[in-house]
Amino acid sequence: MSFNTKSKDKNVIKTKTDIPSLFQKLNLYICPMLLGASICFSVIYELYKDMAIPYTILFLVFEFILFAFFDRLKNRKFLGGLIYSVILIVLIFISIQLTSLGAAQLNDWRAPMLWFFGLSDFDDKQPLFLNAVFIGGGFFIISILYYFTQVRYRTLGAMLCILFPFVIYSRRSTEMPELMATVIVMLYLAVVVHNRRTDPYQPNQKSTMMKIDRSYIISIVIFVSVTGTITMMIKKPIYISKLERNSNYFDYALTDGVGTGGDEFEGTSDTSSQRYGERNYTGAILFYFDTNGSEDAYYLRKQPYMNFNGDVWEMDNKNQKGFFFTSNYSEYSIRDILNDMQVLLDEEEPESDINPESYITVKNGRVYSDTFKPVYLPAPFGTITKNGRTNTFKYIKYPQSVIIRTAAYISGDATLDDSFAFYDQTRELYLYAGQLGFSGEEYIEFLSQNNSDAALRLIEDYQSAQETYSDDSNISDRTAELAVRITKDAYSDIEKAAALEQYFEQNGYIYDENYNPDDKSIDYFIFESKTGVCTSYATAMTLMARSLGLPARYVEGFAAFEKTDEDTFLIRDRHAHAFVEVYIPGAGWLTFDPTVSGYMDISEEEGNNFSSAILRSLIRYTIVIIVALFIIFSWLRDRIIECIFRISQLFRDPKKRTLKLYENVIKLINFSSNDNYNSYTVKRLREYISSTRGHVPEQLLQLFERTAFGGYSPTAEDYHDAYLEYKRCYKYLRKIPRRKV
Repeated sequence: MSFNTKSKDKNVIKTKTDIPSLFQKLNLYICPMLLGASICFSVIYELYKDMAIPYTILFLVFEFILFAFFDRLKNRKFLGGLIYSVILIVLIFISIQLTSLGAAQLNDWRAPMLWFFGLSDFDDKQPLFLNAVFIGGGFFIISILYYFTQVRYRTLGAMLCILFPFVIYSRRSTEMPELMATVIVMLYLAVVVHNRRTDPYQPNQKSTMMKIDRSYIISIVIFVSVTGTITMMIKKPIYISKLERNSNYFDYALTDGVGTGGDEFEGTSDTSSQRYGERNYTGAILFYFDTNGSEDAYYLRKQPYMNFNGDVWEMDNKNQKGFFFTSNYSEYSIRDILNDMQVLLDEEEPESDINPESYITVKNGRVYSDTFKPVYLPAPFGTITKNGRTNTFKYIKYPQSVIIRTAAYISGDATLDDSFAFYDQTRELYLYAGQLGFSGEEYIEFLSQNNSDAALRLIEDYQSAQETYSDDSNISDRTAELAVRITKDAYSDIEKAAALEQYFEQNGYIYDENYNPDDKSIDYFIFESKTGVCTSYATAMTLMARSLGLPARYVEGFAAFEKTDEDTFLIRDRHAHAFVEVYIPGAGWLTFDPTVSGYMDISEEEGNNFSSAILRSLIRYTIVIIVALFIIFSWLRDRIIECIFRISQLFRDPKKRTLKLYENVIKLINFSSNDNYNSYTVKRLREYISSTRGHVPEQLLQLFERTAFGGYSPTAEDYHDAYLEYKRCYKYLRKIPRRKV
């Protein structure tokens, strides 16, 4: 980069007197520096939000230092270019070294690019990479802004700088906040207008030199307010890329060759969704769920996961069977468990008041949508997939309890419209499990006392659940200790599960979709932040349950709680939910939801789209009205003040009116001439008004002299005549008339 200021314009002559003063330099620097700071803030905000403000302040300091330094080099063509080149090479070398060191620490040469574009699995907090971007990228941005605003004024050159943050946000598939984008564009326009008018090296500037006064400031404020309001008012099109969808929702994948249908939420995956990160929910309705069940909420399953790797949950691919091999697989159902328990209880206690078979409740369900095409069946746990010869190939239940909609794909019509029956997990079923009051050990002991087929089946089913869903390799000691403290007064397994479920609601935990901590470990959520979404709550409860020896699994799916006027559940994208299933002795898998209250309140916001739209419109129009009032006040400020002054005169006596009216004449002349005439005598003021305005309020001046210096007390008629003359002269007093050429 060479700071060559030689101009081809013959009208430009530079002398020592042309060198800008410190104030003039600050005047030239202010808009480019603010634009650079806004670009720095937007980039750092996306890369590592918590450091955006301190890095921006540091950037402003370096920006001013470099601008002043570049000014010293500007008139030394060869030496300036040489010094700049050396600095550039040194900073590039430092940036490369920082990047290499960071990649070596992560043992991955791709790490810098993966981090920069938000594709990495490691923590966003990478100070080496961040400093490399700040040093190298910051120097480049400052150089561009300086050259194209202080050396060669080029608006398109300056525009290159504002493209960088937009490109970064686009490549990282995130949306730049509206206010941030508006500020960047407004500051760029300020550079275009302000620096063009204040550039001392532009030819013929004397006739067009900007006058930075009250009018200039008001006009800039009005311009920024109007343009910013219009920018925020324009409804931009919503486009969610495949990458963006996949990064925020349940993974988009194939399941054993079965297609997903080509949209988000429609496939299964080997790993669960991330516990933190921006969720770009739109509130769109995915599908409907109709049932004759009486529960207020239903948990519709997508799939459970087996093992926690410290970050997300994973499936066990080693146990994943092939498509046709699993066609005859049938999980031990609620009906099977309760029937067998009925047999055992009748043998042990014929007179027992506990009647397990009475809690078998079969309900009907239907899920349907014109657009949603999932590979799986979003349905409650206990869905009946095989009943004699019916439904044999309509659904297939995998060993991991994922129900695949085979019939829809065989027929070629994947649109969701499926009817099914399921065993309802009623409140009474939970009460029944509480009445049994078994712990896991007691349950096995109870079953072992009986050698019947029913007892053997129940033992096998419980032990299978325990073996499959008991991995505790990523449970810390303090999490396990907390689980023991929470359940110290609980005896049975269902009491322990209920205590864990209620713990979060009773201990100050917060539901927050936008929370994104630096430390994303589950321990940090449990003990420090206590803030997160369903994925963290379900993960925490599952791990704590396993630490107590309870078979527990993390499940993702949907929470159905919002209803239409026809009493049908509607499921939106934001109703995607994670919950917990615990195997309770004598009852089987029961659903628990540890997520604190608040997430179901979303339905009120989404369920009244019309009211929400009206509210959003009112907010937007309120902004417009406020800006419009500000513009009107700024534009008509003098007339509004004059109107207030004239009204206030009605409450004064004629003498005070006369004195105040003369005082107001002085104010008008001072304002219109941008000078101070308070010390002028009446005679000198009369001469000035006559020579510059051509219209003199003579009666007012005479009445003022007689009142102020002659001891005269004017009458109402005297003031009235002087006031009428003042009104005729008002437009000349408030503005110097243009002279005809």
